[in-house]
Amino acid sequence: MENIIPNLVKLWSGDFKGLDTGTENYELPDEVWEEIWEETVAAMPNLPADFVRLLGKGFSYFTAEAWCFWFVFLAPVQLKGRLPTKYYNHACQLSNILKTCIQFVITLIQVAALKTDIIDWVRKYEQYVLYYYQFKEERLSACPLTVHGLLHVADDILFSGPSWTTWTFWMERYCGFLKASLRSKRHPWSNLNKNILHMAYLEQLGVRYDLEAELWDPNKLSGKSEYTFEGCKHSPYFILPFLPLDSDPQANLRLPYKRDYIPDDNIRMQVASYFALLVGKTRKEILPLLPQMMPSYGKLRIKDGDSIRSVSASRDGSTAERNMSFIRYETQTRRRVSEPWVSQIFYGRLERILVCNLPASKKLGFISNKTRLLAVITPCQNTAGKDAALVLTTYRGMGTPVVTDLQAVVAVVGRVQSRGTWTIIDRTGGLIRPEFVPDNVDTDSDDSED
Repeated sequence: MENIIPNLVKLWSGDFKGLDTGTENYELPDEVWEEIWEETVAAMPNLPADFVRLLGKGFSYFTAEAWCFWFVFLAPVQLKGRLPTKYYNHACQLSNILKTCIQFVITLIQVAALKTDIIDWVRKYEQYVLYYYQFKEERLSACPLTVHGLLHVADDILFSGPSWTTWTFWMERYCGFLKASLRSKRHPWSNLNKNILHMAYLEQLGVRYDLEAELWDPNKLSGKSEYTFEGCKHSPYFILPFLPLDSDPQANLRLPYKRDYIPDDNIRMQVASYFALLVGKTRKEILPLLPQMMPSYGKLRIKDGDSIRSVSASRDGSTAERNMSFIRYETQTRRRVSEPWVSQIFYGRLERILVCNLPASKKLGFISNKTRLLAVITPCQNTAGKDAALVLTTYRGMGTPVVTDLQAVVAVVGRVQSRGTWTIIDRTGGLIRPEFVPDNVDTDSDDSED
């Protein structure tokens, strides 16, 4: 895959083994590629650091990880309307094939469908007059062995399991660790040997004496600290009353923390509206029952998931920072109490997290005398019900803030702007996430340099 994608870009650039377009017209002018690259660079601040490293040096510097991310998530947005439709659809078909190949879990039915899709894609590439080979002998160089190699991917998955079990950039990641730890210029090979040996020592210590958590404790590595309650995790500097399990057992809340935060009237009205819909009361009945102060947190880490930094925890723009405030959230909605609840997908910007300690009251029903964790979100307009992990999902503005339960927050998302339109980049949907740091090391740091 990592060789096929650069070859396609070269074909679209008119720089592939001296071939022209033959009877077709799939080359993009240099000025279009400059626009695409400018959009790619401009998208970096709006893509969380967990998604991909900074891509600011050009396609010639792309690693396998960079090619994978660009082709799967950015290319379908940037090539739409620029590449002729049949070639764009052909490229998107390969993008979907790649998504399936890197799924963490894949079924036999999906493998069978994958095999069919790959055969169809290769046939279009090699045989159809409308594509690159054009069934002409002088264009045989457009069919490198890597294209044929795609035909064996489905069988390899059946034989060896999902692709991540045998590849997933593992060697590139491992070499990245070795390169980062290489310090000796006089004895580089001895330096590498010792690093490999010491890594093996640490791995064996962790396995033999159950020390994985201690050896890879992100708090010890970063100097940060957290305190764990049964239902939630907090900083030890600001201990809140015990939060019961019904609050949000999947949420790790992090600094910055404001103990005495007082929401404005608009937010209080949204909180009252949410609880009113939840218990079947009116907003006027719920509003007087809300506490005056609602402690606020700025950051969230979903258990076995993403780190999210709300707007309240973001910097003032004086320093480089990757935006990690846009989220995917899924919630039950209904217009009236008499109507059934309907699940919907939404996208928006997490403004802050509120801790709402509710009093004992019959009007509050099942949430009486409970602590609820709430997310204040500014939704992206016209995204309700759309799944950006499956289809291109665009928006052209932000709505008014809403309040929902923190459990509705599913994942952090990115954004890319192309020709004035914002598109959501959602990597959920069973995809593996290639990273160059261990999963349990804190990834909430900023990316100022690739």
